[in-house]
Amino acid sequence: MPQKDYEAISHAKRLQRGGNIPREWTFDPKIHQGIDLLDVPITCGLLTDAEIDITSKFDATSLLKGLKAGIWSVEQVTTAFCKRAAIAQQLVNCLTEIFFNEAIERARRLDKQRYACTDVKALPPLFGLPVSLKDIFAVKGHDTSTGLACYVNEPAEEHSAIAAMLLDLGAILYCKTNVPQSVMTGDSHNNVFGRTLNPRNVSFTAGGSTGGEGALLALRGSVLGVGTDIAGSIRVPSVCNGTYGMRPSVGLAPHNGTRELTVPGTDGIRSTVGPMATTLRDCALFLKTIMKAGTWRYDTSVISLPWRDAKPKMRLRIGLVEDDGVYTPVPPVRRVMKKAAALLRTSENVEIVPLALPNVKTYYADLLSYFTLSGSEHYLEQFGRTGEPVVPSLAALGLLSKPAATLKSFFDLNVRRAEAARTYLRLFLDNSLDAILMPAAPHTALPWDTWTNATYTALWNYLDYPAVVIPMDVVTDSDSMDDPNNAKYGPSDMELYRQYTGPEHYKGLPIAVQVIGYRHQDEELIAAAEILDSIINGKS
Repeated sequence: MPQKDYEAISHAKRLQRGGNIPREWTFDPKIHQGIDLLDVPITCGLLTDAEIDITSKFDATSLLKGLKAGIWSVEQVTTAFCKRAAIAQQLVNCLTEIFFNEAIERARRLDKQRYACTDVKALPPLFGLPVSLKDIFAVKGHDTSTGLACYVNEPAEEHSAIAAMLLDLGAILYCKTNVPQSVMTGDSHNNVFGRTLNPRNVSFTAGGSTGGEGALLALRGSVLGVGTDIAGSIRVPSVCNGTYGMRPSVGLAPHNGTRELTVPGTDGIRSTVGPMATTLRDCALFLKTIMKAGTWRYDTSVISLPWRDAKPKMRLRIGLVEDDGVYTPVPPVRRVMKKAAALLRTSENVEIVPLALPNVKTYYADLLSYFTLSGSEHYLEQFGRTGEPVVPSLAALGLLSKPAATLKSFFDLNVRRAEAARTYLRLFLDNSLDAILMPAAPHTALPWDTWTNATYTALWNYLDYPAVVIPMDVVTDSDSMDDPNNAKYGPSDMELYRQYTGPEHYKGLPIAVQVIGYRHQDEELIAAAEILDSIINGKS
């Protein structure tokens, strides 16, 4: 029998969460119902003109400059983002833990520090910057439930490593964001907090597992959020919500103090901590600041490499991958890839090398086997403590039906992965590549509970290669559907391909590209991605 009833736990937890939003920041979201909610924070009447400017017009890098220069007080900026996050929550259900009062009180203390400071260079590097966190990171005094009823009402006794580090660096923590049941699916939906909606189209997924962050960023309730990525959990929400996102190499940012549901001790595919942001330079800001601040002091498992300022190359050699050999990109994704390739070919700073990726289907199957080394018992036991059912997106994923591995099959997985590492190193070296450019997914955001594959992102987790998602365009009226027979790789490919039904339902959803670099060459990847972003998005 369940120890406690998940429905009663969920009801009480949602009431608690709602009570942490000041009454004067609430409104009736039903009067703003529509497919696209992106403009509601500006039009709902809760934000002042100054708060609209602060939250709409600046990225984290420019906010930091203004905060240190005294253009705004920390309290002013923090309050603006708390209010906009509250609006986002009421629209799309993206938050789990809300601690606005603590954030504003900390902001007041930092303002006193700023007024007493005679040299702004002495201020910490992230001074006064509001940063949102994925729910799995422990924040002292607040739950780390990961959307599981059995972990509700168990407030953390200490900060996770990344939370502690961000606070030491001067950041303001003000909320945590929603994740899927199991922290493994493409829909941020669970039995405690419910489903996070995509603010561009509420009938579509906001992505997972860092989907609450993606939706919050899209609505500008945050400009810099921290997530984790084990198969695409940063990059999938970045695709769905039109944000930038980076999966760094494993171990560069502290990971200790997170709650993830993989079986303890099964250290096959490791999760990595990384940023989601409204600009690429903010992703670089996060990683650079973290790596320069002595990560080894916060987490014994980090690879404490110092940040290297990688200078942009005069000429980049970019491998162009049109598809992964498993799933065929749908028409809008193909259009954007052709557009990106054409723009790069006109640049004297880029040389394009057409590539095909070897053995993706095999490696993806092995990655799923790593996730289920002990079968499904570990997951189901946690659900069973409160009698909560499996949510549809997790059931559709099929992970819970995979058999446990034997010791020999685990060894065989390791052998194949080592061979894959050699194969892809040769791919990079034999082609003298600086980076690979490919779709971030074969499609845009999908309707609820239908994002069940992650071959385009998970390959790079399997190999531990850093990867960046760059939003580039949206679905337009010209992106008509075509014959499902254009799917090149068999029945599963055709089934996924025909989900795209044309612009009538998909118009306005973001389309992104993905840039991949070699393991532990994260600075070089960022430098290359910044050049590519400037070319394909026309940014100076």
